[in-house]
Amino acid sequence: MCVIIYKPEGVAIPSRALLDKAQSANPHGCGFCTPTKSYKGLSYNQFLKGLREVDPSEPLLIHFRLATHGSVKKSNCHPFYENQTDTQFMHNGVLYAINPDRDKTDSECAFRGFINPIVECFGLHSVEVKDVVGRIIGASKFALMQGGEVLLFGEFILRGDLYLSNLRFIY
Repeated sequence: MCVIIYKPEGVAIPSRALLDKAQSANPHGCGFCTPTKSYKGLSYNQFLKGLREVDPSEPLLIHFRLATHGSVKKSNCHPFYENQTDTQFMHNGVLYAINPDRDKTDSECAFRGFINPIVECFGLHSVEVKDVVGRIIGASKFALMQGGEVLLFGEFILRGDLYLSNLRFIY
């Protein structure tokens, strides 16, 4: 089912204990993005190494994957990035309205096929983006980052200074 952790700018990087729990419950890949750095892959050690270089003054999105669609491989890890719009995307949940291509995830297919084209045409904060997200999100959670702006869709849980897409990994 995955988990997304959002750390707003100026907030401390999540603790190693929290990250270890999230990775243990979602062991099929990990990734993060800030306005200046990103990582996606299968190595938790590389993830931690990259995270040490993150400036706490920047917003940070973190994703740990539990595979539902698509095999366990680097290209199926989050974030998904689109250069033309400088937009990063993360998803937690299952998108029943999306039929993934070949060995891709429902997340990537939703982002590249529906969400990012609308961001490109109308902008991140447009009514059109909210509309397309509303049509496909269901009970899922989405996080989008463009530059230093972060948009969260779905019900995130505020725990301390962090926003979590679920608490399943904690218990």
